[in-house]
Amino acid sequence: MRQADEVRAAADIVKIVGDYVKLRKAGVNMVGLCPFHQEKTPSFAVHPVKQVFHCFGCHAGGDVFKFVMLIEQLSFPEALRRVAEKAGVTLREQMDGETHDAQTRDRATLYKIHEVAAKFFQAQLGATAEGRAGRGYLADRGLADETIARFKLGYAPSNGQALTRHLLELGFEPGVLEKSGLVLRDAEGNRHFDRFRRRIIFPISNESGKVVAFGGRTLGDDQPKYLNSPETPIYTKSRVLYHLDRAGSAIRKADEAILVEGYMDCIAVAAAGIERVVASCGTSLTESQIRLLARYTRQAVVNYDPDSAGVAAAERSLAGLLEEGFAVRVLALPLGLDPDAFIKKQGAAAYDKLLSGAPSYIDYLTERAASSHDLSKPEGRVAAANAVLPHLAKVPDAMLRSQLAQSLAQRLRLDERALREELKRAAARRESQVRPEAARSKASLAVKELLRVCLQSEELADEFAIDLVKSGDCEGLLGEQVFRRIVELRDRGEKLDVGLIEESLSPEERGVLYESLFWRGDPPTRALAQGCRQKLRLERAQRELEKLRAEIERAERAKDDPRLAELITAKQLMDRKLRELLRP
Repeated sequence: MRQADEVRAAADIVKIVGDYVKLRKAGVNMVGLCPFHQEKTPSFAVHPVKQVFHCFGCHAGGDVFKFVMLIEQLSFPEALRRVAEKAGVTLREQMDGETHDAQTRDRATLYKIHEVAAKFFQAQLGATAEGRAGRGYLADRGLADETIARFKLGYAPSNGQALTRHLLELGFEPGVLEKSGLVLRDAEGNRHFDRFRRRIIFPISNESGKVVAFGGRTLGDDQPKYLNSPETPIYTKSRVLYHLDRAGSAIRKADEAILVEGYMDCIAVAAAGIERVVASCGTSLTESQIRLLARYTRQAVVNYDPDSAGVAAAERSLAGLLEEGFAVRVLALPLGLDPDAFIKKQGAAAYDKLLSGAPSYIDYLTERAASSHDLSKPEGRVAAANAVLPHLAKVPDAMLRSQLAQSLAQRLRLDERALREELKRAAARRESQVRPEAARSKASLAVKELLRVCLQSEELADEFAIDLVKSGDCEGLLGEQVFRRIVELRDRGEKLDVGLIEESLSPEERGVLYESLFWRGDPPTRALAQGCRQKLRLERAQRELEKLRAEIERAERAKDDPRLAELITAKQLMDRKLRELLRP
């Protein structure tokens, strides 16, 4: 047995998908909100028996390896290793049938380079006088040795070639070092040097805990104050949340995440004993980061810096979170302090107290709008409402929108009915911009039902799929290629593996395959298959009869008497066949 087959057999797709998506039981299947596209109602399903997943909205689907490849953006060999780890399977060093292409080898090397670099930076923090100065800076910022070690903070020396020499001595090629983003080449192309120099180093890990990038804060007057790794084959900034690898379990347990802007804010909150914190390390959350967070919770507290850039970032993040269906609260700290400074000045208990009382996003936005307008005047109250309505319109749940509208009308002393009407118009404008969910396939019920029976019973597939294909009753139907693929596999004596069936299918046929697989219906029996088979015979006869009627009309218009006589005879035979098929 190939190793991929061994791992697939040992892995439970429901358990592995459940690490990323909140699933609930729906009949024999598990369903949840799709992690690959925005949606309000679940269109994502997992089939525990066939061990496959499918989204009826964006049409993503496949086996456990495909899911991990998509969700973590891995190559197949990397996904195989990840699933093997989760399933407790030890892989042999040489994986039979695995193609170690250049891209896969490069990614593995880049992970190793970042692992080595992280250890190098950590060692530098205490190994030299320069590094000890860096440790002193962190101590002045209130970080204990335990916190420094826990977050694997480090130091990049100022000479500019220390890391480069270290990596070259370990045998890494200059080309792949450049690809890592940690090593640069001078303008003349003669010399390599370190990207990070005289900076405190913050390792950035992906969701599984592998270091994929670094952030560096200068100790001097160098600009920029913060410098980050560039994007590489293993790092896309918009798809990573700082500290998520450590905070994930705490977020799931609390069913809430705290969002801050930077490394130091995140470390300060976590060091205060509040583990469910992550940082976007940018101006605002991206769509990919929001969907990443949605795998863990759909409740968030946004605690960005109080400066104008932080406020703008918070409001952009709020908009994205709302559209993804999050329940959001906003923590605006007093005294113009960011989380790091507030905790140092007021303490962890004071921060936790404010966190517990953080208002909902709509209350936060309402108070901001109220403080910016003169509520003693009708024009001011209307202007304040207009500032909040675009945000309120993004709330997916209509009942919640209605309750929030009532609160807004009361707070601003406005006519509730008029405000609701304006909200309806704003929500309608937003709905017109949202992409509608994909429609179900146009395959007939008999096709989908018979396909479901064949997929669940190879014995019935051997009888009914073969008969259907040979008779031609599925010719031209959506689903025909799925039946033909089933017959091909059974002729070769192979099992009806969904992955094998879908290999050569068009997107439309693939959609029919998965819709049939997840179709809820009666248990597969010969009687059910016979009923579907009879319906397909009847449908073919009806199609042929319609075709004959159309041809008769054309022959009449053309006054083609010989052809007309031939067609009338054919129609009489088809009428007789149809009556026989309709006979109980």
